[in-house]
Amino acid sequence: MYDILISNGLVPDFEKGDFYKADVAVKGGSIAAVLDAGSGAEAKRTIDAEGLVVSPGIIDMHMHEEEFRDEVPQFDISELMIRMGVTTGVCGNCGMHFHRLGEFKEIVKSLGGGLINLVPLSGYNTFRDAQGLGWYEDASPEIRERVVQLLREELEEGSWGVSFGLEYDPGISTEEMTGAIMALREYDPFVSIHFRADCDECMASIREMAELSENTGCNVEISHIGSLAAVGGHMTESLDYLREKMKENPKLRYDVYPYNAFCTLIGSAAFDMDWRAKWNVDYDIIMPLAEPYLGMRCDEEMYNKLLKEDPDALVVAFALNEDDVRAAMKEPMGLFGSDGEVFPGYDVHPRAVGTFPRILGKYVREENLLPLITALDKMTRQAAGFTGLAKKGEIREGMDADILIFDPDTIKDNADYLNTREPNDGIRCVIVNGVPVVENDKLTGATPGRVLHRSERQY
Repeated sequence: MYDILISNGLVPDFEKGDFYKADVAVKGGSIAAVLDAGSGAEAKRTIDAEGLVVSPGIIDMHMHEEEFRDEVPQFDISELMIRMGVTTGVCGNCGMHFHRLGEFKEIVKSLGGGLINLVPLSGYNTFRDAQGLGWYEDASPEIRERVVQLLREELEEGSWGVSFGLEYDPGISTEEMTGAIMALREYDPFVSIHFRADCDECMASIREMAELSENTGCNVEISHIGSLAAVGGHMTESLDYLREKMKENPKLRYDVYPYNAFCTLIGSAAFDMDWRAKWNVDYDIIMPLAEPYLGMRCDEEMYNKLLKEDPDALVVAFALNEDDVRAAMKEPMGLFGSDGEVFPGYDVHPRAVGTFPRILGKYVREENLLPLITALDKMTRQAAGFTGLAKKGEIREGMDADILIFDPDTIKDNADYLNTREPNDGIRCVIVNGVPVVENDKLTGATPGRVLHRSERQY
């Protein structure tokens, strides 16, 4: 007898590029069988999926892990992820992580497990900054070796790789970055990179990241290309270049989120130049995400006050061209990432709540930007293949039972920049490792998610 039978659902066949009707049987955390629709197979529980899509769980290529600060830790970003259908997330991006991996795993264990599966990366910037270096300072050979040793410890602990935030620490040279990855080459680290600079330096930044993959032989994920090439009008040139590079080198990909605003700290190096002239914008593209200015647009006075008095204030910046973002989403080899993060004391960017329902609702169903089967393939099978998640990303026998059941006619995001935590429509059930975690937009209380170990990676 199966644990769960999902009956009469529409299952994606990515090879054929279409859906077929089937029953999906789950047992012991795995997909035990994919049966003819209406099989009548015995199960402890049957979920009627008539008219619904039974998809592999979504893999978010770019999120940020929990920042456990309270004495009684709880999940926050993971809850937002699972509610939009994400069952596995690549975390620790942009060169930042909040906890040593061993500590993080112990906290998740103390909570009885996770809401989603997590693929942990280790932030190069976090370890570099801990050595007392300023953003623009060059690292001595001794400091570089110290950082590499810390990263080596994390990889031994099970980290999947290393992330860099080049825009946030411009002192990290190409030579320093390449040297670190080559020193860790025995681990074949997965690498994600937040670009060095946009606008006139956009193409140089993209070439730097592409060449890192070529020179090291590692999988390199270019983070949130919209906030790089959709600022300043370089998306067409960027995609033309990357299209050829990704064909030549299957170890290079990028991710994008479906919004026209990025999110960062107002005092970060991202604004440490004449950004108004560079982006051809004014102060009113900046919107703070905390009181007393929550939801207001900046003027010069407000901006300078925040910069001086609260440089760690979280803001969104409406600097991205939406047509450029669409182009990046439509590109066949581009992947998707929410860049979702929760900063304690701040509201969130709506991408942390609605990225994937927004793609499936607004851009697939309403705008026909790309077919549903294509969007799901990028969110699941392609993401799994690039990350090395060999047992995820498809609905077939023997795969992990990470499953999203949704209504293709109603799925949509409702969060916006003023109502950032509005729940999504159309998501009926989200199953992680064979256990329902969300049903009809309610958490079940189950925590079957795991922090995945690098040894599980298989390309």
